[in-house]
Amino acid sequence: MKRILVGVDGSTESRAAAGYAARLAQATHSALEFAYVLPAINETGIGGATTMPAWQTEETDRARVLLQEMSESVPRPNTPVETSLLEGGAAHRLAEEARRADIWLVVVGHRGRGAVERLLLGSVADQLTQISPKPVLVFR
Repeated sequence: MKRILVGVDGSTESRAAAGYAARLAQATHSALEFAYVLPAINETGIGGATTMPAWQTEETDRARVLLQEMSESVPRPNTPVETSLLEGGAAHRLAEEARRADIWLVVVGHRGRGAVERLLLGSVADQLTQISPKPVLVFR
């Protein structure tokens, strides 16, 4: 079954994009995959063991709750839903996931940055449209 990959971060824009993607998945008989991308920052603790900073643990917990909430909001059984918790740069990790054969579309929300912020910082949506091997729908 073909799948729509939806990048979510809890923002109003990503929630709107997820809702649109769910309607599109129903109309096209596709599955959905909600993906949350965490920054990849680990610290090495005593004895070389990898530990997670407290803020990252909290962010991981928040991401899991959000993914569960998003998954439960999709009408079933017509639309199969999976969730993914990824690590790294958001645009690059979503593009990497989009390389899978079952992904036919990537959906992300648009963040309302000004021209200067976009120039200096870029955005996940802007970067993703440049590097994704699959079509990207940016929901406004």
